[in-house]
Amino acid sequence: MHDVLACRHIDPAACPDASALSQPTDIPFDLVGDASAHEVSTTASRHLRQARDFLPAVRFMVAAGYHSDAGPSTVRLAEVFAARMRRSKHGHFPFSIETAQLELGLGRRTVLKHARVLRELGLIAYIEHGSKTNSMRTRHGDAWTPEHGYRGTATLFAAVAPPVWDAAMGRRTDGTGYRARVIGVTCRGRTLAVADVRRRTASKPNRGRRCTPSSVVPQDHRNLQVVEGKNYTRARGCAVKSPKPTRQSSSRLTPAQCAQAISLAEQLQREVWWLHRSCARRLAHALRPLILQGWSWQGLAAELQTWGVPGYLRDPSAFVRYELARQQRLGRLGDPTAPTVRDELVDDTGQRYTDLLNGLAAYRAPVINRFKAEVGPQLRQRLAEIREAAARTRQIPAPYAPPAWLREPEDAFLSSLPPHEAYGHQHSPWEVYEARAEGHALPQDRQFHPDDEQWLTHLKDQLDAERACAALRADLETWQAEQEEQPYWR
Repeated sequence: MHDVLACRHIDPAACPDASALSQPTDIPFDLVGDASAHEVSTTASRHLRQARDFLPAVRFMVAAGYHSDAGPSTVRLAEVFAARMRRSKHGHFPFSIETAQLELGLGRRTVLKHARVLRELGLIAYIEHGSKTNSMRTRHGDAWTPEHGYRGTATLFAAVAPPVWDAAMGRRTDGTGYRARVIGVTCRGRTLAVADVRRRTASKPNRGRRCTPSSVVPQDHRNLQVVEGKNYTRARGCAVKSPKPTRQSSSRLTPAQCAQAISLAEQLQREVWWLHRSCARRLAHALRPLILQGWSWQGLAAELQTWGVPGYLRDPSAFVRYELARQQRLGRLGDPTAPTVRDELVDDTGQRYTDLLNGLAAYRAPVINRFKAEVGPQLRQRLAEIREAAARTRQIPAPYAPPAWLREPEDAFLSSLPPHEAYGHQHSPWEVYEARAEGHALPQDRQFHPDDEQWLTHLKDQLDAERACAALRADLETWQAEQEEQPYWR
């Protein structure tokens, strides 16, 4: 970008202080509280395509204090959106709540709250609402098969600028809503644009002479001399481009070596926790320089575990390739020939462990022998005294007798049983058992309570009725049999 001081139609002395104009103004603004006005078809904000236009608008609206919930987290979420705008020529970007949570380290409710703040400030508008509809089925149509899988429809936003932002920046627009376009600037807008250009040019290094086309004196190319038959003359003021470095041919591996490298990468994935999401082939290609140097998978695992990695790696293989180049440039890689575990610490047969136990036994033997000689007899004597005292005080335990309140007298229990008919008489179980045990005759019928007599009378009547019914049923069956034996004509 050329220097604005070379523009002859702008007088720098006549320009007021741009820093004062870039601060939030007192222009009134009403929050977009109606959800129906958050769509691109109904929004009053102008469409933006570049992140460099979207971020200043966000910072201005947040600093102006139009929304009480707007703050640094709102700006951080807008920066995440601005980083995704470059993927679309229209500046549209998807909104994933889970991805925004990981990038910002915020909760789900916080992310949704600041997204709502941006919508109410008129800075983003809906292109498409997210849903559970399978976008793969929509993409492939009738050719969709279950192998295409499932992918939900994402929420798409468009970056927009509210009219209050254009008014504060001194821009004149044509049209309304999403289709509005900037057609010019006011004096205030020209001053702010000059200040913005100065700020940008001051932050960039000087790469040579910069000037407007109007200040360059044109030259007559017919007077240029051709030297040594070359018909090319380097343009004046152009920087000399260094030739591209030739790519060194990497050492080629045989198919067997490639298979061995992939197997080594799979072992590393099981050993190093942050490599489980990587592709084994890409990881083997990234580690090829170390594999050719003779590194084993144990050495590589020990080296990779010393690297400080972030909590979430989107592409572990790319991180390995970058970090490996950095470690080689700084000379921090270890020696591939140095074993990860020293040979003297390896105990495959268990001999070192056996020697350790024998050494401990030999070390403790004098202490144990001294304990047995000095303290052992006293302990045995004391133990014998304790056993003798316990034998003298030992008493034969009495048989267990349950408390009286846990069990009623047996006579009351047996007398509470209902009487039954035995040998033609009605007696209680206690009377029957006692007579059989002593060999006596059964006692006479006992007197029952009046209620019991009524109940027994009822049972007797029922028994007589059942017997009478059985007799009548037998007579009826006999009569039916006789009728069936007689001829029909009689």
